[in-house]
This record gives sequence, structure tokens and C-alpha cells, in this order.
Amino acid sequence: MPKTFVPIHKFGKDHWSTFVYIDTRIMDYKGEPDRNHMRTDKDRHPGLTHDFSDLPNKKYPTILKDNVELLDHDDWDCLEDCQEAGLLKIHGTGIYPVYILTDSGRQVASQLWDFKSNSGNYADFKSNSGNYADFEVKGYRLEEF
Repeated sequence: MPKTFVPIHKFGKDHWSTFVYIDTRIMDYKGEPDRNHMRTDKDRHPGLTHDFSDLPNKKYPTILKDNVELLDHDDWDCLEDCQEAGLLKIHGTGIYPVYILTDSGRQVASQLWDFKSNSGNYADFKSNSGNYADFEVKGYRLEEF
């Protein structure tokens, strides 16, 4: 069964906050995320668990646009969605991922930092271009969540 990606126009607070987090890790830590700061579903991403992996596998849904909850989706999935949307490139390995921003990703990150600095909430963010056709959306199966 092919992986289903969340299209960028459905990104909500969890996608945007994870995207900004990885932007800070790109600037300060060569694109390596701190696993202790990632929502990790060890059933979905067993090789990416963190120091607290001996705790019960509590699962938190990803919050999409309009507070829609997406179950069985963690921060690593959010980053894969960002890659599919053309905002990030993932390097490294499956258990040691390293991220870089694309040109589109730098543009959106700049808009998002500006939006947040003016008291915006991640859940309300939308790129100033408003034209998501500018981003790569190949591979999406457009189905409702």
C-alpha cells in the first residue's frame, strides 16, 4: 500500500511547529534533530525512538488545519510530508536522518518566522504566496482525513 502524504494546504500546528523546529536544528546542529524533542510512535518509527522509549508508547495525533486529528502520524511523518511538499530534503539514513531546507523551504520558513514574531499561531499559518501549486505535490493521494 503506497504511503499517503498530507498535502501542504492541510498542514496545521504540528506540521508547522515541527518544520520550524527542524529549521533551528539545520542552523545550529547541521540538520540533525534531537530525538528527545520529537513525537515518536515507536510502532511506526522503531529506529527513531528516544531516551524515553522505555515509557509506555503513548500516541498523540497530528493536528491538521482546522484542528482535524490524524491518528498514527508523528513528527517524523510531518517531516516526510514537508519533504513531499518540497520544503525539505532528507539526507543521512533511515535511522540517522539529516535535513536541509530547499529554496521553497527557506522562503516558507522566513514567512513563518515573520508570522510567529507578530504573535501568529502555527495553526493559523498560511504561506503569503497562497499558491501551493508552487510546491511539489507529486505523490499525494488527495483524500479527506
